[in-house]
Amino acid sequence: MALSNTLTRNSGQSGAPRWSFDPKIAGIIGAMICTLPIMALIPMAVSDGGGHFDHLIDTVLFTYSVNSLILVGSAMMGTTLLAIPTAWLIARYEFAGRTAAMVLLPLPLAMPSYVAAYAWLSMTTSGGVLSDYIPVVSGVAGAAFVFSICFYPYVFLLARQAFASEGSQSFEAARILGASPLQAFWTVALPIARPAIMAGVALVAMETLADYGTVDFLGSPTFTVGIIRAWISFGDPEAAARMALMLVILTLVFFGFERWMRRKRSVAQAGGRHKPYPRVALSRPAGLLALAICLLPTTIGLFVPAAHLAVLALEAPRLAPVWGALQGTLLLAASSALLATLFGLGAAYASRSGGALAKFSVRIAHAGYAVPGAVAALGVIAILGGLQSALSSVGGLTGVAIAGGGIFALLFAYQARFAAAAIGPCDSALVRITPTMDQAAQSLGASRFEILRKIHLPLASSGLMTAAALVFIEVMKELPATMILRPLDFDTLAISAHHFASDERLAQAALPSLILVGLGVPVMMLISWLSVRNTA
Repeated sequence: MALSNTLTRNSGQSGAPRWSFDPKIAGIIGAMICTLPIMALIPMAVSDGGGHFDHLIDTVLFTYSVNSLILVGSAMMGTTLLAIPTAWLIARYEFAGRTAAMVLLPLPLAMPSYVAAYAWLSMTTSGGVLSDYIPVVSGVAGAAFVFSICFYPYVFLLARQAFASEGSQSFEAARILGASPLQAFWTVALPIARPAIMAGVALVAMETLADYGTVDFLGSPTFTVGIIRAWISFGDPEAAARMALMLVILTLVFFGFERWMRRKRSVAQAGGRHKPYPRVALSRPAGLLALAICLLPTTIGLFVPAAHLAVLALEAPRLAPVWGALQGTLLLAASSALLATLFGLGAAYASRSGGALAKFSVRIAHAGYAVPGAVAALGVIAILGGLQSALSSVGGLTGVAIAGGGIFALLFAYQARFAAAAIGPCDSALVRITPTMDQAAQSLGASRFEILRKIHLPLASSGLMTAAALVFIEVMKELPATMILRPLDFDTLAISAHHFASDERLAQAALPSLILVGLGVPVMMLISWLSVRNTA
């Protein structure tokens, strides 16, 4: 009734025509803008120049390719081994400490992989606290280990949801037919959850291909390292663009193969909706073992490296000031989170409203998440360079300089890379708002903008907060795009930590690394709380 009165009062003043706001159009335009950096790489790659590309082919391109493929395969296997048992235990069994473990298991996403690499190399190198017990965490094997302990939450979150939401009839039928719990898991539960697991594994592969800080620090160069070196060391943007397009093709081929496999192997349960699994209470010894298994990934992925960095920071004789880097990080992360949420909301409206163009634009925007930050940064440079050339050819505008771009260029690259991460939560939030509410508001004379402001935004607030939090934490950790596009006098915590670590000053890198983790953990806890709230 209150909603009806509010809309009636606002719509009763019909003397003058009102401006009509269509979020679907804004979503289509925003999605297209986010794809421009990727499209801009093509003319850069085929232009004259790129003299160092032949040299790269003859010397290091094969190494980059092999390292990339090995790391993707190893990270996929490692994250699966850590995520599937823990997700099954959390979803299927009841034991002391289960709720705490469920909250703690996603938290390593707050640990940037390059920060974990700093800590683990320091602990395992000669003279480190763990050097007598485990091999040195370096090279391709060390990078695969770091990716596994930092990226497994992508698989865990989706697998836990799939295991928890499965109907119990198929699993119970297998048990009645004489299958052991392990046999029922392999033949029934795991195939049903396979599409969700493969979606998580695909995210792991994309993050692995996009990484720069970890592989550069641990000495396992990949395509992303080659792109950065071609741009910064050789000063050859054409060669960097050609390598970037090769990485985009590799990523999209893998992404398409993963989607094809998910459709081919998807398993559906007959009979509609079923009640979730009743969790099985474990005995005290079995419960302690289950709790230990669930706490192991969080311990090695978050607690151990964070504790070691804290010790390094306390032992450092003098710590470099980080206030400027903290300000830069918060500015970029908060601004990008706001922009990406607006883009995501518009794209979700476009998807909700239907239409071939709307669906196509949203699908393209989703593909942006598969593009590494270095690639998005090079695309932004190509766009700004093209605009600079166009302005220079116009009389009277030759003095206008935009090629650097500064903060604007960084925000542009972040949207191309991370706006896709905001579309999913926004879309899920809007799906819960039935079209009949829109129709009722329109019948009372409400405009599209009034419906958005008075109905959709309040009801979708949890999804919008989740979208903003996801983009905030992703931008906060982003390294390669920031390295390429940042102004010379502009620092972030990620840049500061990487510079110190590259100079082998790990004690100096500890403080900005710890601040990154300290900012990320509360954001991840907010995301977990919103997820539980939305599914309650």
